[in-house]
Amino acid sequence: MLKEEVKKLIDAAIKKCFPGAAVLAKVEYPATPEHGDYASACALELAKKEGANPREVAEKIVAALKTPDWISKVEIAGPGFINFFIAPKFLTEFVCEIDKAGEKFGSGQDGKGKTIVIDFSQPNIAKPLGIHHLLSTIIGQSLYNLYKFLGYKCVGVNHIGDWGTQFGKLTYAYRKWGDRAAVEKNPIAELLKLYVKFHEEVEKDASLEDRGREEFRKLEKGDEENKKLWEWFCRVSMEEVQKTYDYLGGIHFDHTQGESFYEDKMEEILELGKLKKVFVKGEEGSLIVKFPGDKYPPYLVQKSDGATLYSTRDLAAVNYRTKTWHPEKILYVVDVAQSLHFQQLFETAKILGLSKTQLIHVIFGRMQFKDKKMSTRKGNIVLLDEVLKESVAKALKIVEEKNPDLKNKESVAHAVGVGAAKYTVLSQNRTTNIVFDWEKMLTLSGNSAPYLQYVYARAKSILRKNSKFKIQNPKHKPEAQNSKKYILKEPQELALARLLPKFPEILRHAAGEYKPNMIAGYLFEVASAFNGFYNSVPVLQGAESEQAGRLALVEATTIVLKNGLNLLGIETPEEM
Repeated sequence: MLKEEVKKLIDAAIKKCFPGAAVLAKVEYPATPEHGDYASACALELAKKEGANPREVAEKIVAALKTPDWISKVEIAGPGFINFFIAPKFLTEFVCEIDKAGEKFGSGQDGKGKTIVIDFSQPNIAKPLGIHHLLSTIIGQSLYNLYKFLGYKCVGVNHIGDWGTQFGKLTYAYRKWGDRAAVEKNPIAELLKLYVKFHEEVEKDASLEDRGREEFRKLEKGDEENKKLWEWFCRVSMEEVQKTYDYLGGIHFDHTQGESFYEDKMEEILELGKLKKVFVKGEEGSLIVKFPGDKYPPYLVQKSDGATLYSTRDLAAVNYRTKTWHPEKILYVVDVAQSLHFQQLFETAKILGLSKTQLIHVIFGRMQFKDKKMSTRKGNIVLLDEVLKESVAKALKIVEEKNPDLKNKESVAHAVGVGAAKYTVLSQNRTTNIVFDWEKMLTLSGNSAPYLQYVYARAKSILRKNSKFKIQNPKHKPEAQNSKKYILKEPQELALARLLPKFPEILRHAAGEYKPNMIAGYLFEVASAFNGFYNSVPVLQGAESEQAGRLALVEATTIVLKNGLNLLGIETPEEM
């Protein structure tokens, strides 16, 4: 990767000019093309430590650089910034290498021999998927895609909420008011209705709470009837959830393991905690973790009646995942509301010595709606299914307006509508609240999935129109090449070409920060540069060598857009 190579060049120059200096170069992307392709402020940092003039330090570093031929020039700007410019000849050759690599461009073996477990989506049995589930599901899936692309062995886990007292309440409610045929026909809606009715009846008769707890105790002890009912609740619920995953497209889990999966794995944790005196007596005989220096509030791991909690099951999960997959990292893609729980969980796992694996809470904010009167709002839940279907319906109207003769309008509308919903989440910084805005989401002229998909389709149409000769591309046989190779030179050509080598770098940065929005932002930049190129340079005019070179650039752009959107789980229709 060029960024890393520039860093090595600067570090070598610093070592030569300033032996013993404890400064390693940081290389960034300049804000404007006028300042080059890569830049470093290392001279300013070094000058501060050396008590020297930063510009003079920069001059010494530049003089000591062993500049390779892929760098056309190095400039010093302002008080001592060092700017690097990539040579057009190299960019031309790099474009051809992208075309040769195809769907593998940007991938790597960074994670060879390493495993990452990603816990994401986490629906609850007998409850509908709300729009908030979209965040965990697609952020988690995009990270899974990204790490797999970079050579890691990925283990995707759907940790479903399928255990707890609520299932005793649901069992009681079903036996009292339920109808099997109604549940089979519309599982989640009917089960939710029964659960809500139970709580309504509790307002009239508080003793129902005890009956619900008793039903769950029977389930915990292995009561056959209650177990069969619980298994049925889980099966029909997950069948409904899977329909939503299928509609979203590209959602994959290697393992679906609910909280119940860890029921026989918690005793080991409880015994270990008591043995190490990490779990101590709390109120009325409960077990809690007290953190040194009161770093966090006490962490409840067992109730006074002996019942366990999701905290106990999460500790068992850390232990199981570590022993089973030996991962380098375990990522938990869960919203910010659970921050304290994960801080307590990770600290407890560390104190217990359960795992040397890096445990990471990939936080995301809450979903906010620009339009407060969304038609899909049902009580306090905005149903994910309805949002997706409305997005596809809106996309179909746009497709019919823009291209009424398109043959596969419905499939394109699905790709555009679902892609728009995914991108509106993935294009925003996950650490802030995500704003859901229909108009912005489906625009064809801004930072949206439909815009990127449209640019991709436009680029593919250019390639389809090319029938004269082979694209300037190393994957074609030598005799198919044009006799004279065209070196990119037009400003708009270079503006686009200079972005493409950054794709592998952006992927690594996004993986390191667990932020898919970095990929989205980069793809938007590429698409915008392509439009500038397309509107200014006649791709299919001029000498054959010029056309071949520009077509190679078009093809490289489609590869970058497709590979990037695929990582985000977004389809790329060939026509729109």
